[in-house]
Parts: sequence; structure tokens; C-alpha cells
Amino acid sequence: MAVGAGAGMVLGAVDSVVNHVPVWLGEVGTARAERGGWSQLAEFASLVLDAGWAWAATAVLVGWLVSRHPRPAARMLRGAVGGCLALLTATTAYYGVDAIFDGSAWWYEAVRYWLVGSVLLGPALGMVGALIRHPGPAGTIAALVAPVGAALQMAVLPPPPESLMAQPVRLTVWVAAASAAVLIIHIRGRREVLAPSVRPS
Repeated sequence: MAVGAGAGMVLGAVDSVVNHVPVWLGEVGTARAERGGWSQLAEFASLVLDAGWAWAATAVLVGWLVSRHPRPAARMLRGAVGGCLALLTATTAYYGVDAIFDGSAWWYEAVRYWLVGSVLLGPALGMVGALIRHPGPAGTIAALVAPVGAALQMAVLPPPPESLMAQPVRLTVWVAAASAAVLIIHIRGRREVLAPSVRPS
């Protein structure tokens, strides 16, 4: 379970740090499109890490990583716990680092909202990750959840147009999602073809 906690902590802390780069560079009052190179680089990272698909994909990834177990029920349980821990620690780290940098209170309504969301959505996303280990169409569909979700969010809830990084982020996520989907289908299809040949007769 340290995998879930560690991944969540890294996601939340790094997300908060990149969001604060314009503050440290004294560019908060400057229009987003007119900020310097370091702020633009941080903006790119921020638009990726702030996106819901990135947090969901982290829970799915953790669910997959921690679910190595011979029994399907145990895999699903491990995935659920791992996904929940990932989002809980990510939320805690994000607002904790914010509180350190801003000198503000940590416990307020937004924190409670996302902690509840982590408890509700984390287990389901972690189980999706665990389901990736299952053979057949169910495992393939589970593996496609993260790339498809990322592509859909870029289409339905794109980054704000006033950011110079909005279009580069959209294109990067779309290309990465499409590449991941093709790779997943290719690898899993190959495994399904090869599986009968390695079974004992």
C-alpha cells in the first residue's frame, strides 16, 4: 500500500509546486499568455497535473501495480485500497503543500470535498486498474479507461483558451492517449493470440 500513498503524495506535491511557479517569479499579475518561459513550462505541467484524468489515471495505475495476486477477489480488494489511498494522499499532499507555501489553513471546504471524492471514486478507479490484469475484453476495456478518459476530457473540458499552453497540452494528451490505446490493443491482442499456444495440451 506504500505504492498508493507514495504515488499520491508525489502527484499532489508536484501539482502544487508547479502551480506556485508564477508566484515565485512574481508573474501572478501578468496575463497568462505574457508570462516568461519558466512560467509557461510550469503552466504546461499544471494543465496536465490539474486535470481530473491525471488524478483518475494515477488511481488506475496504482490499482494495477498493487493487484498482483493469484486470487481475483484479492486483486480487486488490493486495487480498491490502493486507488483510494492514492487519491487520499494526493489530496492531502496538494493542499498541505499549498498551506505551506501560502501560509493558509489546510482544513477547509474544498479539502473536505475532495477527500470525500477520493473515498467515493478511488476504490472504483483502483478496481479498474486491478481489472486490467484479467484476460479478455474486460481487461482490455479497463486498460483503455485512462487514455480514453484523457482524450474525452480534452474534448469536453479543454484547458482555458487564454493560456498559451492550452493547445500544446490538448495535442500532447490526444497524441499520448491515441498512442497508448493503439499500444494497449496491440499488446493485449498479441497476448490473446499467443495464450492458446502456451497452454498445456
